[in-house]
Amino acid sequence: MRKVLRLKKAVARARQTLNDEAAGLDAASLAKRAGDAATEMALWEEELEGVREELAELIAECDRWRIAHDKLRERIERHALEPRTDADAPPRSAKIVSPPRMMPASGESQQDFSAIDQELARLNESMMAAFSSE
Repeated sequence: MRKVLRLKKAVARARQTLNDEAAGLDAASLAKRAGDAATEMALWEEELEGVREELAELIAECDRWRIAHDKLRERIERHALEPRTDADAPPRSAKIVSPPRMMPASGESQQDFSAIDQELARLNESMMAAFSSE
């Protein structure tokens, strides 16, 4: 925007200068001033091209934002906002019940696995507590 304002002021100054000097100049001086004005107008054209490029970039960015906004709105309209989990569902960290042990069919010598069972139960509880805390 500043570039456009600078160009507008420069054009106004040049127009005023040419109008003031045109009445009192001879042909040679008038030709030199016309050459200077043509050179300055070429600089203005370059500035205007820069402004046009910046404006094109801004328009493209605005279009990208509008497209992204439209896609987001379509996605929101298409998908209902529902909770991902059931609020009434029991927590997943419930204690796992182990199946009952099968008794051997014959009267073979029985080993005492109660110490192992207690250790496994303790490990199971500590693992479940660790998983539920995460």
